[in-house]
Amino acid sequence: MLFSTSLVAIVGAGDQPQLSPRRLQVLNTKTRQIICELNFVTAILKVLLNRKRMVVVMETKLHIYDISNMKILHTIDTSPNPRAICAFSPSTKNCFIAYPAGGTLPSAGAAGGAPGGPSGSGPASAGGSGDIFVFDALSLHTVNVIQAHKGAISAVAVSQDGTLLATASSKGTVIRVHTLPKASKSWTFRRGTYPAAILSLAFSVDSKFLCVASATGTVHIFKLDLGAAGGGGGSGSAGSTGSSGYGLVASYLPEVLSQVWEPARDFAHIKLPSPGVPVLCAITPTFSPPPAIEQVPSPSSTHSSTSSSSSQSSSSSSSSSSSSSSSSLAPPSSSSSSSSSSSSSSTLSPVPSHSAPSSSPSGLKVLILTGDGFYYQYPLDPAVGGELKLAKEFSLLMEAQDGQEVSAKYV
Repeated sequence: MLFSTSLVAIVGAGDQPQLSPRRLQVLNTKTRQIICELNFVTAILKVLLNRKRMVVVMETKLHIYDISNMKILHTIDTSPNPRAICAFSPSTKNCFIAYPAGGTLPSAGAAGGAPGGPSGSGPASAGGSGDIFVFDALSLHTVNVIQAHKGAISAVAVSQDGTLLATASSKGTVIRVHTLPKASKSWTFRRGTYPAAILSLAFSVDSKFLCVASATGTVHIFKLDLGAAGGGGGSGSAGSTGSSGYGLVASYLPEVLSQVWEPARDFAHIKLPSPGVPVLCAITPTFSPPPAIEQVPSPSSTHSSTSSSSSQSSSSSSSSSSSSSSSSLAPPSSSSSSSSSSSSSSTLSPVPSHSAPSSSPSGLKVLILTGDGFYYQYPLDPAVGGELKLAKEFSLLMEAQDGQEVSAKYV
């Protein structure tokens, strides 16, 4: 889905032609119309979208489309990538694609190897197994090759504004963050001592936190100090000195050596109830609802209400004096009560809109989706950290019983 719009890319997973994994449909859910339909030779592993480009990821190719007219712009030949390890920036200004190297360096050229395009671009130079190609989807050329790890790349993620890249190797003990596109600054984080497969990486909206989920059933949240000077800065800086004795010695060491010596630890962590299952994680702001608009009477309507009530009381007193005693025992009519209620409601006027503040972020929450059908929410205090406590748990595979509704469990 393209953010929160009605544009959705659908890829099948069955044997029937309508559900083929080699068929891509771009659908408008509001009009319920298919905008375009593309058929490929091999299976589609992932589809990435922003407001200018669409990237179709296959095992050995990346196809880049112009989302305004769905025309093929470029095709990149990649090394075998069966896990579809690829990240695409949501930003239309820093429109970068990051994917593992280990093959030929793509060069700018015509589209190729995809529906609607001629032959592909030629090879240039090769990259290492732990390198990352950074490709500009607007200018259609490679802007950098980042030497991220020694081992093979297992996960990548790009921040919301397209200025940061997070990477993890197959070993999974160290997480690195680089600035895009030149990688002029870098942060190094220590996930753990023992190797583990990294399943998911995700930045917060403001790029100040990085969420890392591993196959051991743990989720680590790292904090980035983006305003620090030097090689990175703050809790995740590869070149930060800190307050320990290490800082004095590290100032005399090369930056690469100081990274290996003491990478930063996590700011917060989560222990999932069911380890060993596929996990997706995200960090989003928590918005508190805006206060209710206060209703106050306006001066003009108050004056009219007062005169209306005084005339009503005088007429009722004159009628009561002319009526019999038995009629005075009758209950009050509903018309008088309804008129008074309508009069009182007409006297209320809302406070001007500038006096009612809109909703603003009150904190952060970590969202986790597991392969066994559970969705968890954990509140995150940006100033405290530590072990996070489960706030909400949803079962996405739970079926409602007869006469019952599926609801969340609150802890």
